Amino acid sequence: MAKDHFPNDKATNEWLDSLKKSTRATYQTYWRYFLEFTSLTGNQIIDSRKTDREYAWEKKVIEFKRWIIEEKKQSEHTATTAAATVRGFFSYHRLPLSFRRQESAQLKEAEAKYEDYRFTREELKKICEFADLEEKYVVTAGKSFGLRAGDFLRLMRGDLEPYLDRPVPISLGEYRTQKEGVKAFPFIDSDAQPVIKLMMDQMNRKGRTQPTDRMLTYTDEIQLSRILRRLTAKAGINIGNRRVRFHCLRKFLIDRLASHMSESKWKQIVGKKISESAYVSPDSLREDYARAMPDTCFTTAPEGDISKLAKYEALKALADTMGIKEEITVGGRRILSREAFKRAMSGEKPLSIEDKIAKLEKLIREKQKERTETNGGDCGEEFMQIPETEFLSYLREGWTLMHKLDNGEVIVRR
Repeated sequence: MAKDHFPNDKATNEWLDSLKKSTRATYQTYWRYFLEFTSLTGNQIIDSRKTDREYAWEKKVIEFKRWIIEEKKQSEHTATTAAATVRGFFSYHRLPLSFRRQESAQLKEAEAKYEDYRFTREELKKICEFADLEEKYVVTAGKSFGLRAGDFLRLMRGDLEPYLDRPVPISLGEYRTQKEGVKAFPFIDSDAQPVIKLMMDQMNRKGRTQPTDRMLTYTDEIQLSRILRRLTAKAGINIGNRRVRFHCLRKFLIDRLASHMSESKWKQIVGKKISESAYVSPDSLREDYARAMPDTCFTTAPEGDISKLAKYEALKALADTMGIKEEITVGGRRILSREAFKRAMSGEKPLSIEDKIAKLEKLIREKQKERTETNGGDCGEEFMQIPETEFLSYLREGWTLMHKLDNGEVIVRR
């Protein structure tokens, strides 16, 4: 509740408590700036506004925007958002501010401090070569759906799983967004589909099998942008003075959708407000999205790479059960494998997926050998990659299915 942050300030608390949880924290920050600027409480501001006949509070808000830039050293974009927050406070209390046209234009002006980097399809493909499974999901599903970071993080297993075996592009149907409260109609493309399937397998191994389990467990939207920045740096992409954030994936999709469909259609896909009369059926949107996919997708025949990735993820899970830990962690969170850290410091190129598989297989064999030597012949857990047609005989002998590969083989463990 807001009253914990603004005690004895009824006007402020009522307004903040009326806001969505996703925006309340940001508004609190901007409103605190305004209270600092005026040296008043929300209650006092309302009392003053009720007796204002000289448009003093309109002038105050214009001065406040300038103060945010000059005194708080914030960007014009932040100052514009802060001024809009203040206007929201007055509107909530039915005491809206009245600005001349020129003043309104002045308040809305916001020259961005940094421009977002515009990724190419080839660059996103290169980025994925340096990504682990969750990072691949962020990139491929991020540019497939075109959702904002907050909406992307809210996606649950049950939002995606029922549709995964349909032909791409796969419509997810209606998905209500947070920021504007409008409907989005996202699609799973040919890049995202196999990666999402692998994410489901990984969730199964971790016991996260409920429809309400979130695809990602990140608590902060900024983590999505950090992943994209880290992968961009690993891939050696020169972004100059541009900015890399998760929103770049949304822009990537919008730019390409706009070449194949009307504005009202692409806005409906990514979740931007349009008139009710402009809505069309998801089937019609699917046809347009399919035409855009050659410009948005970079995997024309993903089976080989996806099969390798599936094997790598299964081996990682097996390594975890055997106690093989090769990562540096801070506060329980994985940061980087020790060898990857050494390579990053020396400037060496990251390992390919084939090298990673070979390395894990070697570590697992060494661990098995160690158990054999220390346990009097008990070799502990074993794994094998076999044709699926032979799985039944292995099952009878006590083997367990670890993962099914796209090439008709399976990985089993005993």
